[in-house]
Amino acid sequence: MQGFDVSGGELVVGGQRLSALAAQVGQTPFYAYDRQRIAARVVEVRAALPRGVDLHYAVKANPMLELLAFITPLVDGLDVASAGELQRALAAGMAPGAISFAGPGKRAAELEAAVAAGVLVNVESFREVPLLADASQRLGLPARVAVRVNPDFELRGAGMRMGGGAKPFGVDVEQVPALLESIAAAGLHFEGFHLYAGSQMLKGDLLAQATRATGELLLRLSEHTPAPVRHLNLGGGWGIPYVANEQPLDVTPVCAALHELVDQAAVSLPGARLQIELGRYLVGEAG
Repeated sequence: MQGFDVSGGELVVGGQRLSALAAQVGQTPFYAYDRQRIAARVVEVRAALPRGVDLHYAVKANPMLELLAFITPLVDGLDVASAGELQRALAAGMAPGAISFAGPGKRAAELEAAVAAGVLVNVESFREVPLLADASQRLGLPARVAVRVNPDFELRGAGMRMGGGAKPFGVDVEQVPALLESIAAAGLHFEGFHLYAGSQMLKGDLLAQATRATGELLLRLSEHTPAPVRHLNLGGGWGIPYVANEQPLDVTPVCAALHELVDQAAVSLPGARLQIELGRYLVGEAG
C-alpha cells in the first residue's frame, strides 16, 4: 500500500494519527477508511475508462453503510450479492434502477425483495425463472432480469476463477439460448448479460485477453435475446497487491480492450450500456 502519511512514527488516516482516531472511537480494534483515497481512486479509474463504460461498485468488497453512502454519488451503480446488501444499497441512496443483484443460490424471499425494489436480477439458474415470475405476478411489478453466463474459458492468473468448466456462478454457455426462451415464456423483462470471469487479477495483459473474450461471447449470445440488450456487465477482477513481491495492476491494456469493445457494441448493440464492477480495487487500499 502506498500513499498513507506517517507523522511522529504513527500512521495517518484521513489526516489524523491513529492514536487520535482510537481516542475518538473509544476502543480498539476499529476500522478506518480515508474518503479522499476512495474518491481519488474513482477519479483515476474514470479517467482511464473509455466513454460509454459505466463504473459500478461491488458492495461485497465492503458493505459498511458509511462507506456506501460516500461512494454511491461517485459511481454509476451498485452490485449486491444478498438481500442484506440490497437493503444497504437502497439505504445509501442508490436508485433501484442502478442496482443489480448477482449470486448463486438466491432464496425465494431475496428474489421477491429484488422484484419489489425494482432492481435488476442476474439469473444464474433455471430455478430462478419461475420464482421471479411468481413474485412478479404477486406484486404486480415487472421482474427485471439479465443472464449471468458461465463462460467456456478461464481467466488465467486470477485469484478466484468464476468461469470455465463446472462453476456455481452463472449458466453454462450452451444452456443460455434455452434459458432465454424460458425467460421470454415466463414474461420476465430481459435487459442484458453479466459475465464475471475471475477476481484479484494483477496481470493486465491476461485481463485484457479475458475482456476481449467476454465481449466476443456476449455479442454472440445477443443474437438469441427476446428483447434488445440494454446492459452488458463485464464484471471486474481488477486486483490489488497483498504481498511485497506483487506488482500493481497495469490497467492500460485492459482499458484498450474496453475501447475496442465499446466500438464493437456501438455497431452490434446500439443503445446498450457497458458496465464494469470493481470492489477491492476501489476501496481495498483506502483503509
